[in-house]
Amino acid sequence: MTAQFLSAQDTLDMIKVEKSIDKIFINFSDENPGVVLTVMKKGEIAFSKAYGLANIKDKKELEVHQLFNLRELSKVFTSLAIMKLVEKNKLDLEDNLCDIYKGFPEYGQKVRVKHLLNQTSGLKPFNEKEINSNVDVLDFLTRQDGVLFEPGTVSKYSNSEYAMLANIIEMKSGMSYSDYLKKNIFKKLQMNNTYFAHELNESNNLAIGHFINDKNIYDPELMLHNLYGEQGIFTNAQDYAKWDKALYTNKLLRCDCLKEIFTIIPLNSEKNNHYYGSGWVLMKRNNTRYYWHGGMGMGYTNLVLHLPDTKTTILLLTNRNKGYDYLKMAIDIARLFDKDLKL
Repeated sequence: MTAQFLSAQDTLDMIKVEKSIDKIFINFSDENPGVVLTVMKKGEIAFSKAYGLANIKDKKELEVHQLFNLRELSKVFTSLAIMKLVEKNKLDLEDNLCDIYKGFPEYGQKVRVKHLLNQTSGLKPFNEKEINSNVDVLDFLTRQDGVLFEPGTVSKYSNSEYAMLANIIEMKSGMSYSDYLKKNIFKKLQMNNTYFAHELNESNNLAIGHFINDKNIYDPELMLHNLYGEQGIFTNAQDYAKWDKALYTNKLLRCDCLKEIFTIIPLNSEKNNHYYGSGWVLMKRNNTRYYWHGGMGMGYTNLVLHLPDTKTTILLLTNRNKGYDYLKMAIDIARLFDKDLKL
């Protein structure tokens, strides 16, 4: 597919850049599930191109405006929604699960909202095959007798954390998770092509997820799961760019609350270190900050790389469950747009 890029870019330079990018995505051919690459500068799309197929069954070519399951990239919307409640004084990051849910087991007194955001809660993970909704997650946790470790001492992912944050949003706002995000994020940014899993079917403009089978062949399948918090949001590159642009402003959140999202809360242990903020992996190399997050599942694999020092964002949305080093790909692409990038 022909690339789309800003008219202000030097055409000859962009042709060279496009050829370099084409080499990076050589394995995303027209015969396989594809990828949409989008490069944003200060929230404006500088380059966008689709490779491969949206559905290998009908040989439909992937297009840059199609919807993808964000999977774990959904976390950034959940964390901002939580901080919106903090901004409105409806929630405090020091609140614990027993403060929020009367009758929650005693171990919840040590699990604070900030631990859920930073993946340091120690909450036991649930089996997605046995859980069908966020209500089920709360029920699962109320039947547990403790945490895996002292909250705030270890950084370890648990799928229970962001599902519980979605539950807390509903408890404190008096609205459904989806309605709260629509009101406070999607409608404000005119993200009109962003949906929740329960709103979708194959009639939507979806890039269908693909699973590689034991014969090394991809099979298309649309899987929808009504679990929210760390998953369940579908969007396209154009809507994500609107979100990216808003992160440079106070349109959604006061700057001090927005800054909190991109801040690591130190662990209560000198022996351990971690890099997880609120839905972002926050790292620094050669004095260059780089924030990123990946997500894989239900036939999709995605990655976002955000470089705050140059206001550059690289978004990779794929409709296949086969893993590559997407972070390396994103950094290599970022170097094509930021010649002096030291990563």
